[in-house]
Amino acid sequence: MLDIGSREPKLNHLIEMVLDYNLKLVNKWIEIGAEAIYFGDDLGTQKSLPISPADWRKYLKPCYRKIFGVCQDAGVYVYLHSDGHILEIIDDLIECGVNIINPQIRANGFEELAKFKGKICIHLDLDRQLFPFARPEEIKSHIQEAVNKLNSQEGGLMLHAECEPDVPLENIEAICQVLE
Repeated sequence: MLDIGSREPKLNHLIEMVLDYNLKLVNKWIEIGAEAIYFGDDLGTQKSLPISPADWRKYLKPCYRKIFGVCQDAGVYVYLHSDGHILEIIDDLIECGVNIINPQIRANGFEELAKFKGKICIHLDLDRQLFPFARPEEIKSHIQEAVNKLNSQEGGLMLHAECEPDVPLENIEAICQVLE
C-alpha cells in the first residue's frame, strides 16, 4: 500500500510478477479440470477499501480482469471471498468475471448488498459476531432478513453460519432451525 501511495516506480514490475505467478496457478487448475476456483483476498477494512477505488481500479482491477477472464474463457466459475467493506468495487468485480461473492455483512450491510442481487450469487457469511450474544429470536430474524433482502433466482444466495465455541447451544439450534 505504501508503494501505491508513493507511486513506487518498481510497483508495476512487482504486480506483473505476482500476476504471472497467479495466472500459472489458475491455468494449472483449469488444466486439471477445475469447475470453480476459489479466490480469497481481503480487499476491505471495516469501513472502506484500504486504498482509493481509483487506485484499486488502476493497479488491481486489470489483474483481476486477466485472471478471472482466463477462468471465464474456460467456463470455470469464479468464487471470491473478501473480508471488509467492498461495496465500491463489487460492480468492478462482476465486470471482471466474479460469479460468486462472499462478503461480510457487518462491513457492507443488507441494504447495500441488495443492490447487487440478481447480478451475482451472494454467499453471505452470516453475522458470527451476533451469534454469541443475541437471543434466538434475533438470530432467526437476522437469517430471515438475509433471505428476504438478498435472495434472487437470477443471481442466487448461499448462506454460511460459522459458530465458535462461545455460541450458546440454544443459538446454534436457532441457526439450524431457520436454515432448515
